[in-house]
Amino acid sequence: MKKLLLAVGLFVYCGAATADSLGRVVHIKRIFSEGSTTAGFYIKESLPECLWGLMYIDLSKESGKAIFSLVLTAKTADQSIVRIDYKKDESGKCLVSALHTE
Repeated sequence: MKKLLLAVGLFVYCGAATADSLGRVVHIKRIFSEGSTTAGFYIKESLPECLWGLMYIDLSKESGKAIFSLVLTAKTADQSIVRIDYKKDESGKCLVSALHTE
């Protein structure tokens, strides 16, 4: 019984750690980079889900660098963003974990 409760507890905990997903098409308005580890973007549409309406990207990870490259390309080509997966930190900032363009 203890093993089952532990497994259920781990499942619930892991489920709580999954990213939220922005379920609508958006367009990049402005891109920024701050120092060597932080970048991000504003979107043209309202973004009340995130503090200051910003999506942050962690450039200290290879995945963040790839996402930032995709953001730059999407802005340059005027592509739509059809999916953004993100996690909120304790202050309400949204950190992008996945991005899909069209």
